[in-house]
Amino acid sequence: MLHTARFYIDLTKDEAYLIERNLGITLDQLKSKIEKKFNGITAWVIQKYGMRLFFTIDFVKLLNKSNIQESDYVQTERKIDEFILFVFQDASFLDRICMTRLDYRRDVQIPMVERELLLSLYRKTTSKHRHQEKDLRYKTTLYFNSKSIISCVYDKDLEAREERGKVEWYEDSVLRLEVRILNQHLKYKKYRQGKEKCLKEYFKDELFKEYMEKYFGEILFNGDFYKINKARTIINNSQLKDSEKEKLLLFLCEISKHGFDYVKEKYSTYYRKKFLKQLNSLNINPILIPKSRKSPSVVKNPFQF
Repeated sequence: MLHTARFYIDLTKDEAYLIERNLGITLDQLKSKIEKKFNGITAWVIQKYGMRLFFTIDFVKLLNKSNIQESDYVQTERKIDEFILFVFQDASFLDRICMTRLDYRRDVQIPMVERELLLSLYRKTTSKHRHQEKDLRYKTTLYFNSKSIISCVYDKDLEAREERGKVEWYEDSVLRLEVRILNQHLKYKKYRQGKEKCLKEYFKDELFKEYMEKYFGEILFNGDFYKINKARTIINNSQLKDSEKEKLLLFLCEISKHGFDYVKEKYSTYYRKKFLKQLNSLNINPILIPKSRKSPSVVKNPFQF
C-alpha cells in the first residue's frame, strides 16, 4: 500500500542546538547518524527562512515487509516515535510533525517481456487526466503530472538495476503503480475537507484503493490485453447486436491506430463511456496489442481497479 512519506518539524535555534547536544554531532552529520541507527528513515535539517527538521520514511525498509496494510499503522507509529524521542528526548515534538508528501504504491511481479509490453501499451492512453498531463520522455516510466498529484507506472526492477546496480528482494520483476500525493493536495484536503496532514489520516486501505482507482482506473482500464483477431472473436461471440459489434470493433481499432486522444475527440462522452463499459463487461482492455508485435495474442491484466 505505502511506499514513502515525507515530514517536517519546525525548529527554533535552541531546538536545533538540542539535536546537536543530544546526539553529540553537528547538524551536517545528522543524516549519517540517523541512517546508521534507523533502517528506513532519513533525516536532515534545512536552515532557510527559519529551521526545519525534515525526515522521510521508506515503509518497506522500516517494517521489513512489502505488503503493507492498515493494520501495520501501530507498529509504524511506534518506530517513528522511537526516532523522534532519540533525536529530541522529548515526546512533545511528536505533536508537531507535519506530513508534506505520501506515496502510495501497488506492485506486481511479472516477467520482463510482459513489463516491456505493458509499458508500451500504456503509452497509448489519454494525454490528460484529472488536470494531469502525460509525460513520455522516459522509456521505462510513464508519468501523469500535476502540481498536487503525480501518478506513474514504471519498471521498478529495471530502475533499481540502472540506478544502484542491484535489486532488492521486494523490487525483483516488479511493475509498480505509484500515486504521489504532494503538499498542495494535502493542504487542499486539510482546508476543504478537514483531513489533517498526518500519517494516520492516510494510512488506510480504503483510501489507498480510492486513489489507485481514481488515478489509474480511468487511464489503464480493466480487462485483459488482446490482439485484434482475438478481441474480434470475443466480441462476435457476445450477446451484442451485430450493429453494436461493428461499432465496438471500430472503436477498438481507432484507439489502436490513432491513440486514445483521437477517440476522445471523435466520440461523444456518452458513446465513449458506452463502448468502454461494453469492453469492460467482455474483459477486453481498450488498448490492443499490435498485430505486428511478437507476443502472445492474450496477456492477462496484472492490475484490476
